[in-house]
Amino acid sequence: MAETPGKDAGGDRGPSTPTTKAQVQAYRFVLRRMQSALVRKDPILMHDPMRTHVRATVVGVCVAALGVLVFLIWGILAPKAGKPENGDIVVGKQSGQLYVVMEEQGRKVLVPTFNLASARLLLLAQAEKQSNESSPGGGGGGATTKVDAKDPKAVEDSSLADIPKLRKTGLVDGPTLLPKDDQRPSDNWAVCDKFIIDPTLRPEARPQNYETAVLAGVSTMGTELPEDKWLLVRADNNKTYLVYRKPLDQNQLFPSATAVRAEVNLSNPAVLGGLHLDAQEIARPRRITTGMLNAIPEVPALVPPKARGADQQATSPMNNMAAGTVFRVQQAGGEFRYYVAHSDGIEEIRQSTAELIRNAGSKASDMPTIPPSSMSSVSNRPDHIDDRAFPEKSDAGVLSQDEEPVACLSWSLQDNKPSTRVHVGKEVPGVPKNGKNEEMWVKVTTPSADGQKINYFYMQPGKAAVVRGSTSDKDMKVGPISLISDTGVKFGVPDGTVAQALGLEKQQPAPYEIIKLLPDGAASLNTRDVQQSFDTVPVQGGVFPTQPPAGQNGGK
Repeated sequence: MAETPGKDAGGDRGPSTPTTKAQVQAYRFVLRRMQSALVRKDPILMHDPMRTHVRATVVGVCVAALGVLVFLIWGILAPKAGKPENGDIVVGKQSGQLYVVMEEQGRKVLVPTFNLASARLLLLAQAEKQSNESSPGGGGGGATTKVDAKDPKAVEDSSLADIPKLRKTGLVDGPTLLPKDDQRPSDNWAVCDKFIIDPTLRPEARPQNYETAVLAGVSTMGTELPEDKWLLVRADNNKTYLVYRKPLDQNQLFPSATAVRAEVNLSNPAVLGGLHLDAQEIARPRRITTGMLNAIPEVPALVPPKARGADQQATSPMNNMAAGTVFRVQQAGGEFRYYVAHSDGIEEIRQSTAELIRNAGSKASDMPTIPPSSMSSVSNRPDHIDDRAFPEKSDAGVLSQDEEPVACLSWSLQDNKPSTRVHVGKEVPGVPKNGKNEEMWVKVTTPSADGQKINYFYMQPGKAAVVRGSTSDKDMKVGPISLISDTGVKFGVPDGTVAQALGLEKQQPAPYEIIKLLPDGAASLNTRDVQQSFDTVPVQGGVFPTQPPAGQNGGK
């Protein structure tokens, strides 16, 4: 058979037709339509939407690769967590145990401790020991050793496995919080006495049951004792006092207080008559705690003063009045001014002073009114009677404890000076309540160091106060240092060196008469007691709830 021209014996087809650009674009277009139909369910292409998806995918891959590269470099270059160093305070992440890293006989050891206060005090004790050993003669260095407070570092318990551990050391009942600046309450303190009213009994039959609370950081104290009202109170020593607002013209008299107290003798008829105290008022004075009483400035007792020459039955230059006679002069505005006649002249006195003198046996049973024109006949005005601290008026009413069962003494700083005020009300102010309308304060069962006892304490939870006990504006920066927890426990701090080591450098003044009512903590924050070590921790007896928990009936 003859061969077909153009083909060889092997069956070659000859050169292929080259693919055109239009064919390639058409093929790519078909592929994009297929992608769009699969991804977007839309094969109709008005534009190329897949380009955005492709770009996003490329960018995502690049970012992921960059992130992996950064972490790889960080893992290579970042330092590995090493062993804790001498002087560190560490806490195990898994166990939660707090340790102090110390050096003993040339080796590193772990000292387990109870709280951060113990840890910082142990570091101070170590620094004092090293200072004493390096000082000539072996002494004198500890008193001036300064150690800054360290914060604990969280470490893996596995990193502590190879370090020897000593006995547990420190203050078992030390404070749980060493507060920073934002963990401290405001400079407001108060002590309140609350009369417990039994509504089932008549007022005169109600027992004299009281509760006392100390408040820290409460700035809203309610109604201040009015100028025209008094409090008749009886102290634990059975003495009776009148608490009243300081006269308005006596700002120089106890400038830090707006109210004062004066002892009154309720068995003296002149005092009862001069102050217009009736039998019902004197029968049931309200009780006042020693702490609140001592925080109110005391003025001389309210007793009838004696006029010059009254004992000698002398006469006065004022219209030949008998010495000791009290009288009043009406002013143009209608108000009265009160005077007493002395043998050598006349003296202006307060209304309450005039009533006390008149009821003590003045030569006139009634208080005569003298016209102002008669005053010019007497030029001598002696100053024999000091009644600056006497009440302004003699006819102010006594606030009943049934009407206002709560009385408080508040303390605060005004222009960097202490200021005290007396407040009254129907309930203790500033204490939040729960859903059962019960005050959310802490019950206190332990008495203070001098045996005084309060029932409740309130401070905003999660705070603690670092204070210096102050009795006046002269000792606000030199008084004893205390750390007061939000449960009302007071821990003494010996000096500024210990305070610095504990991180308590900043101390604010607080009223000594109020904070001394708080119970002292079992732990003393010093470098000697913190070195006590224990095999087991002794546990004191506690207080059981007054009612069994829900679901329990006392074992029956």
